[in-house]
Amino acid sequence: MKLSILTSIILLIGGISAVYAQAPATPTATSFDVNGIKVIFRQTTKNVVNVRMYYRGGVTNYKANKAGIEDLTLQSLTDCGTKKYSSAALKDTADKYEIFMFGTSSYDYGFVQVNTVSKYLNQAWDLFTETIMNPAFEDKQVELLKTKQISAIKKAQAYPQTRVEQLEIQNGFSGTPYAIQPAGNELTLQSLTSADLKDYYKTLLNKNKVFIVVVGNLTKQEVFEKVLASFSNMPSAFYAKPDYPSPAWTDNKLVGERRDLPTNYITAIMNSPAVNSVDNVPFRLGISALSNTLYYELRTNMKLAFDPRASTWSYQMPYAQMNLSTDKPQEAIPAMINILKNIQAKGVNDEWLTRIKNSFLISNFINDQSAASITNRLGLSEINGGWQYADDFPQLVYMATTDQVAKALTTYIVGLRWTYLGNPDAIEGFKIPPY
Repeated sequence: MKLSILTSIILLIGGISAVYAQAPATPTATSFDVNGIKVIFRQTTKNVVNVRMYYRGGVTNYKANKAGIEDLTLQSLTDCGTKKYSSAALKDTADKYEIFMFGTSSYDYGFVQVNTVSKYLNQAWDLFTETIMNPAFEDKQVELLKTKQISAIKKAQAYPQTRVEQLEIQNGFSGTPYAIQPAGNELTLQSLTSADLKDYYKTLLNKNKVFIVVVGNLTKQEVFEKVLASFSNMPSAFYAKPDYPSPAWTDNKLVGERRDLPTNYITAIMNSPAVNSVDNVPFRLGISALSNTLYYELRTNMKLAFDPRASTWSYQMPYAQMNLSTDKPQEAIPAMINILKNIQAKGVNDEWLTRIKNSFLISNFINDQSAASITNRLGLSEINGGWQYADDFPQLVYMATTDQVAKALTTYIVGLRWTYLGNPDAIEGFKIPPY
C-alpha cells in the first residue's frame, strides 16, 4: 500500500523518536590548530558546505557610543568590496556560482559565513578569503549600508514584539555590556565612517580572537590546507575573555513604554544556568514544559492571552523569559506567576518529560540536516564554553531526569523582572503580586 506523504512523515518522526530514546547520536565533529587558528570541522556526506569565521567578544569589544560598529563592519565585509573584487563584482561572482555570504554581530560574537555547493567551493573560498583578509570598505557602499541598517532598525522598533524584547534587555541588563544594542541606533550609526570600520576591523582580525567552523563533504586535510593558505598571515595578539557578571533578578520591578496598540505586550525575564552548566539541559526542558502549560492555560483554557510562551537564550549572560500579548494584563500577569510556581512545585512526570525530550531530539535531528545549522550550533557552543556541547546535546537530553528538571527550575528562578509595552491605563494602580 502506498503511504501518503503525511503518514510517511509521521512514521519517520516516530522512528527518529524511538531511535533517540534508546541511543543518542555520537559526536562527529573535531577541532585542530592551523598555525594559531582554532578550526572546528564536521564532515558530512551532503554536497553543501558552510564555513563561518567567528569573532569573539560581541558588545564587549566597543563602547556604547559606537553601538553597531561591529555589526556594520561585518556586514561591510561581504557588501562593500575587497581589494580583488569591487562591491558589484563580489555580488556578481556570488550570484554566478550560487554562493551565499553575509556577516553580522550579536551580544557575544560576530561572524562571516559562506554557504555553497561543493562543486563551487574553490570559488566560494576565494570570496571568503578576500572578504576576511582584504576588505575595501568602499565609501559609497558603506553609506548605502548604513542607510539600510538605520531603516531596518526603525522598522524593527515599530514592531511591538521586537520593541518589547529590546526594552526587556535594557531593563534586565542595565549596567552590563548587554545594555548596548548590537545593531546600534540611528545616532551611533550616522557617526560611523568607512575609515572607522576599517580601523575597527583591525582589532577583530586576530588569531586569538577568531575561530573557524567548517561543515561539509570534504576531508580534514583539505580544510587544513585551505585555512593554512588563506589565513596564515592573519595578525596575532593577546586576547582575554571578558567577564560576564550575570545580574540576579530577585524583584518584581516593571519597566513600561506607552504605545497605542490593540493589545499589550508583556515579558518577564528570569535567571538561567550557564550553557556549559550541568543544569542547563534540565532547565531548558523545564522551560519547555512551562511554555506548553502557559499556552494551554492562558490561551486555550482561560483565554487571557494570544501567544503565551516561555523560552531560554543561550548567551554568556543567559536568561529565560515568559511573554505574551493580552488585553487583560491585570488578570494575565498573576496567572503567569501562578503557572510558574505550580511547575516549580510539582515539576514534570516521566511521561511528560519523555515527550519533551523527544521534541528536543527530533528538532536536533532535523537541524542536523542543514550545514548552516550545524556550524551555527558548533560556533555558539564554542563561544559558550566549548564546541563539544553541540555534539553532547542529544546524550545530555537523554540523561536528564525529572528530579534534575525540578531542581534546576527552583534553583535559578528566584525572581522576575517585568517589561510592558502598551496602554498604561490597563495596569494603572495594579501591583504585581510578589513572587
